[in-house]
Amino acid sequence: MSKHHVKERLHPELEVADAAPTSPQRLEEEEDARSLDLVQRVVISALAMVVGGSISCVLALYTAIGSADLDATSAMGLWVMAGVTGLLTAAVVLVINRRHTYSPLLALGLLPMAVSAYWVFN
Repeated sequence: MSKHHVKERLHPELEVADAAPTSPQRLEEEEDARSLDLVQRVVISALAMVVGGSISCVLALYTAIGSADLDATSAMGLWVMAGVTGLLTAAVVLVINRRHTYSPLLALGLLPMAVSAYWVFN
């Protein structure tokens, strides 16, 4: 015999009734929960983009502006780290928003690296 909750054994029809919300109050509660979930994902995504994006942009900017003070390997290393942090930031935002990490949107994480490439290779 499988272990079920006592409530389920006494009233199996309650499970079917709970599966299909019929009352307007129940529908409104579910809509509010979905809305709150969306707001939470947007806020956390914005926070992740600001933190991770600023790290990536600062690395790319320092590579572009401070490349005269750096040797070639240091500049290249900072440039690669700007791309890695950008990719990680894009992947985190995709995961937060329940998207696959192999999305084409992942390439947006390489934007700071691509912008600073001109100064790295000159």
